Amino acid sequence: MASQLTSMDDLHRCLASAPPVELQGMRLLKERPHFLSDAPQIPREALVAAVTQIIEYTDRCAAAARKLADLGPVPLTAATILEFGL
Repeated sequence: MASQLTSMDDLHRCLASAPPVELQGMRLLKERPHFLSDAPQIPREALVAAVTQIIEYTDRCAAAARKLADLGPVPLTAATILEFGL
């Protein structure tokens, strides 16, 4: 890792700076909340591309969640929690 995060504020700024993911399917839902019953119908190719993109994104998110679940604990050496002092 080229640069390390030094605080929770750094982590928050890093996560907040990530641009939102623009998914075709979400855009279609915002434009036409009831797109299956609306006329004119969305072209089949556009619908297939949007659904495929959402499935791929969901798979990537699930893979990232599995990786995060497998991470070991990180010791907090700078924080003192009096309730758990031994």
